[in-house]
Amino acid sequence: MDVKILLSAFLLCCCLDCAYGDVASDWIMFYRSVFNQYNKNSFPRSKQSDTVTVTISYYLNGINNFDEVGGVLKTVGFLKVEWKNELARWAEKPRGMSAAIPDTMIPISDLWHPPITLANSVNSLAELGSTEDFIWSKYDGSQIWRPAVILSSSCSTNPLYFPFDTQECNLTFRAWDHIKSEITLIPAGTKANLDFFSPSETWELMDSKVMEWERDRVSYLTFTLVIRRIPLWFIINMAAPIGLLGLLTTFVFLLPIEEGRVGYALGSFLTFSVYLSYIIDSLPKTSEPMSYLTIYIVIQVIMSGSVSCISVFTVRLYLKDEEARIPKCMAVFIGFICCKFCCKDNEDENEKDKEKKAIEVKDNTDETAFSPDGENEAPPPEEENAQPEDMPSSVKFGVANIKWRPVDTEGEEFGGDEDKIPFIDVEVPRVGWKMVAKSIDVFFFFGTIATHTVLAFTFLLPIVVQY
Repeated sequence: MDVKILLSAFLLCCCLDCAYGDVASDWIMFYRSVFNQYNKNSFPRSKQSDTVTVTISYYLNGINNFDEVGGVLKTVGFLKVEWKNELARWAEKPRGMSAAIPDTMIPISDLWHPPITLANSVNSLAELGSTEDFIWSKYDGSQIWRPAVILSSSCSTNPLYFPFDTQECNLTFRAWDHIKSEITLIPAGTKANLDFFSPSETWELMDSKVMEWERDRVSYLTFTLVIRRIPLWFIINMAAPIGLLGLLTTFVFLLPIEEGRVGYALGSFLTFSVYLSYIIDSLPKTSEPMSYLTIYIVIQVIMSGSVSCISVFTVRLYLKDEEARIPKCMAVFIGFICCKFCCKDNEDENEKDKEKKAIEVKDNTDETAFSPDGENEAPPPEEENAQPEDMPSSVKFGVANIKWRPVDTEGEEFGGDEDKIPFIDVEVPRVGWKMVAKSIDVFFFFGTIATHTVLAFTFLLPIVVQY
């Protein structure tokens, strides 16, 4: 023990600034007189049952990394741990010394120190500090220990508003193997000390706070760091491209059907899929809660696939034979989209005028077509009077057309019940398959825009508001 004390004193004499004009012999004598009978395993109280109050300050130097997937916060800093050691006191000017020794630095291996650990560490619960640390000691027993620490603490993340999220992470310290009646931890201030703090490029420190609490008769001290993600990288590399791809997918319905629409739609879907595989590592891999942005991207991919299927369907309708009968419900639906019922009255009046004109021409022809001597025989009607548009719909083109409603000899339409939907009493409008395909394009174009708007207000707006 004497050899170790002498060696420690010699090392201190070599590294300390001789501010008081002391010499090596004084330090050797000082160590002998003060620490010759000192036992570092003794509790630092004259009465061993007394409580040691330990004051802790946390100096944060920087945030190394925050892994929101694994829930691990890595920080760099040091602690300032203060306590009173009643067994390591001496006179400010010991007897026989040439100068006063009010304070000195003593190797941690020669003194008692509180076994501080990080209670929520993800690596180990080993005691903080190093065996090469020194403890600043004052003649009245006050001691200060400044261990440098690189902490990896567990942190429960909430990625709901990613990438505009704010996280609260705790650094919880305790005195290992000691209850509160033995060692009580108290904070030196109300926040972490930022005198040596260097800002991070990824996370911004918004606030910090400290709280002391007790569980199972053990004293705990928790430093809470409130950090907010800097979202610029995610906006440029994630949010903006996704919005642009969604907009391009919408314009599929404005592309002419003959111009390779299906290839364009499938290309947009594949682009979404490839880009999703690129950014998947940047998205939080948590299910409770799942981030709004992740849900938004998944819905966008589903919409892109749906647009591809709809494009194939509309191309098939567009290329269908115009003579094929259109289902009544589809015809009524297309009629509403194309405002067929708005213009129904005008169309009916024009149609009736044409039919009445055709009937009058036919009656005049019948009156003059026969006479006994043939003198009154009228010449056959000119070709211009036999144009298809002037003929009744029942004899147009010489045969009954299933797409037009027939009329009787009085010019009144009949068979109307076949062209009505009984339960809503609506007449079926006259539409073709090309009109059906184009109407579906218009419907889904505006429907897709409305869906994008609803998605933006539902999932993106709450994220931006949080920032």
